[in-house]
Amino acid sequence: MRWRCAPMAENLIIYEQPLNEIVRVCLRLEQLFAQLDHQLPDTSILGTRNLIALIINTLQLLDRPDLKAKLAKELTHQVSLLQRLENTPEIDNTKLQTLLKQLDDLSRYFIESSGKIGQPLREIELLNNLRLHLASPGGGCSFDIPVYHYWLHQPIEKRKETIQSWLAEFNKIRSASSLILQLTREGSKPQVKKAEQGFYQELLDPQINLRLIRVTISDNLMAYPEISVGRHFLSIRFFSPNIHERPTQYLHNFEFRLSYCTL
Repeated sequence: MRWRCAPMAENLIIYEQPLNEIVRVCLRLEQLFAQLDHQLPDTSILGTRNLIALIINTLQLLDRPDLKAKLAKELTHQVSLLQRLENTPEIDNTKLQTLLKQLDDLSRYFIESSGKIGQPLREIELLNNLRLHLASPGGGCSFDIPVYHYWLHQPIEKRKETIQSWLAEFNKIRSASSLILQLTREGSKPQVKKAEQGFYQELLDPQINLRLIRVTISDNLMAYPEISVGRHFLSIRFFSPNIHERPTQYLHNFEFRLSYCTL
């Protein structure tokens, strides 16, 4: 069979498979913050309702009491890795020191702050009530929480001011998760691999601390990957997309790009 080679100029789709808990949480946070940014300009009542639902989803993700300690450990780990680059000639030492200070400040914040991340939001009665009602389909109606219905009908500027103050509680975790993902992603270079009849596999070195696998394919390729990674083994099976029926394996040979993120 002939190999299908990706053209140089193309639109790419990146599929990411997290391999540790912190990276997984950071990817979920990245998606939530992207949704919040997209929704923020919508000042309609329905737009505000969607924003509040996203804020509550973020709080639920941050509910774990051990998350701050894990984040602090991860940030300290990144500091120790970057400090090894201080005497490297091609490194911009000014930028490196700025980054090191940012990571260290965030680590100290998570160690020294009390309560869960976003704790002040958990003490707001309205948000606590909404956390209960929004778990039900169609929850948060005017008959569920009349005070919420009242607040939604307040002037736009008043609602925006309140929401901005609530979102500010996520500033530190947003900076931390963004930095962790940036450093993790930049710590690898994509390698060209070949999938035979929609399947790729390889043995892994168990001594390598893999944190994230990234599979990059052209959006012209009518396939998507399902990634399975263990300590010793990586396998990627590509399927032909079908949203109505059970997908079938993509049975062509083609090249794709694979990144092993270990930092």
